[in-house]
Amino acid sequence: MRGTERTLLVLRTLNQRNGSSVAEIAAATRISRQAIYRIFESLVADGYVRRRENPERYDLTALVRSLSEGYKEEDWMLQVASPVLERLQQQVVWPTDLAVFQDNAMYLRETTRRRSPMTIDGITVGTRLPMLLTATGKAYLAYCPAGERDLILSNLRASSAPEDAQAKQPRIINGVLAFTRRQGYGERRNEFVAKTSAIAVPLMLDERVIACLNITFIASVMTPKEAASRYLKLMKAAAAEISSAAQTTKLAGSTG
Repeated sequence: MRGTERTLLVLRTLNQRNGSSVAEIAAATRISRQAIYRIFESLVADGYVRRRENPERYDLTALVRSLSEGYKEEDWMLQVASPVLERLQQQVVWPTDLAVFQDNAMYLRETTRRRSPMTIDGITVGTRLPMLLTATGKAYLAYCPAGERDLILSNLRASSAPEDAQAKQPRIINGVLAFTRRQGYGERRNEFVAKTSAIAVPLMLDERVIACLNITFIASVMTPKEAASRYLKLMKAAAAEISSAAQTTKLAGSTG
């Protein structure tokens, strides 16, 4: 059994038997006590589990709820977004993507690369996309609430990663984001992934950006501005369709 599988099994078991001891979890999962101790140490450090003393017991914390909440939102969003992305890809031919924000970066959650005849990169679902070097990252930062944007940029300034270095130049970044808002989309010009460029638009729910929709194309074929003149209207219509479904789901959930 792999480490991730064991950790998930421990979380599921503790959810059923909150307040259990190491020995009780070990007996229920058939995982050694030594391994259970290591798993609990990691979960306590990450804030998902709290340790009680005398006698030693373990409880789930409220942070665990974030795991299911995130999954539920992405689950329905992907169900709605996937057919929209496929339809958009058929219209534009180029690969279409859906990316979401997590831990100061964008992550690819859905893509039509496997269906598009114009795919030339190896980007796959789960790929981490830097905020300042990608169209989705720029679109997210340009349209998210100011407080959230300030916090993200502060975190990026504290980062030692080369892809976050531009955050230490606030005048340049503010100019890029202002330009992004004026033109109505984020753009990437032959950076991060060689020989390709991209444009992206935000998916809004109230004042929050819930994801970004992206089109990637060969940089030598057209510029982001040319791509926008051809595809931006279609992209915004697709984004609005997904956002509308998100709003409907939110209202249904509030009355359920």
